[in-house]
Amino acid sequence: MVTRQEAVLSFVKFNKFAKQLIYDICIGGNTKLTTYADELLHFEQWKEDMMLYTSLNPDPIIIDKIAMLGSPEMLENYIKDGKETLPKNTYDALSGVVQAMKSIHALCYDLNQESKGKFKYLVNEFAYEEAADLFDRAVSAGYLTAEYQPKGDTDIFTLKIIAFAIGEMLHLTMRHKWSHFEEQWSIDKSNKLSSLPITEKQFKRNEKVMKLYPEVDFSELNKPNEERYFDATYGTRRVRSLYQDLLDKGYISPDTTAEAFLSIFNLGEQTTRKPIEWIKSQRHLSYFIFFTFSKTNKEYWEKAKACFTINGQAPNRGSMVTGLTALKKRSDYGIFDVELKRIASKYNNG
Repeated sequence: MVTRQEAVLSFVKFNKFAKQLIYDICIGGNTKLTTYADELLHFEQWKEDMMLYTSLNPDPIIIDKIAMLGSPEMLENYIKDGKETLPKNTYDALSGVVQAMKSIHALCYDLNQESKGKFKYLVNEFAYEEAADLFDRAVSAGYLTAEYQPKGDTDIFTLKIIAFAIGEMLHLTMRHKWSHFEEQWSIDKSNKLSSLPITEKQFKRNEKVMKLYPEVDFSELNKPNEERYFDATYGTRRVRSLYQDLLDKGYISPDTTAEAFLSIFNLGEQTTRKPIEWIKSQRHLSYFIFFTFSKTNKEYWEKAKACFTINGQAPNRGSMVTGLTALKKRSDYGIFDVELKRIASKYNNG
């Protein structure tokens, strides 16, 4: 009988072995398996210990830990490419490791599905009663199948409206407003809900869908530029540093919170986005936007218009562009605001 401690120990050993093996072979190019002679003798037993324990004791903590085992994809691709050239003993040994990893992942998936019960067709973030009830409204109306997948005639615009409604009622954070739905419906990056515009025509065409969720105010969906956020190319830490620099140097309102600033990058826990009040001139804002975001963000002027205000009003795109053009003609363009340029450089270069 395998104990909990033995199962965890087997996972630690297998995980360490698999990670190092994949790194050495797929990245380092080292195909000599003699280094792993001991591990190759024991990895099957480690796998059996993990699988036996979790099958008899479906402990969610252990299952989640084992599910963190890395993907065998790189190793599998390596042996597929080398099927004709790898020595047979090497090919067989590596194939065994791939199969063991796949077996572990398959067991974790099956146990996870079983634990979700009637919610098995929903991703983990929606596998509970309240979320299922909201999805069921769309199922009953014929927009989703019983497995909570879109029916053939349900288009991406309808899905966005359903997602918006459910997200609002579940109080999803800005960060996860769309991502969980994209996972649920296997929406690829080229059709991301977050960047899909809802036109007035689409808005009116989906009135029946919106009636399924009368508690929700859908007016936010077709506000201009509502879905425009700055791309957080360098991650949350740099955004926080940018916020602190702008605050300390008096470029943004002293009332601006870190969470509010993170929200214009679609980060943080704030559920709604409120534009940041810029307290210097519009020309300074243009200077800042250009030097900070022009290389990493498409449509950066539109994003600036959506994410900043001056005296409570959205800045005019045309005025920002012409203002920057005028600045570029000045001899002091490069030093117009040395501090802003330094802040922009620090954000982009670390």
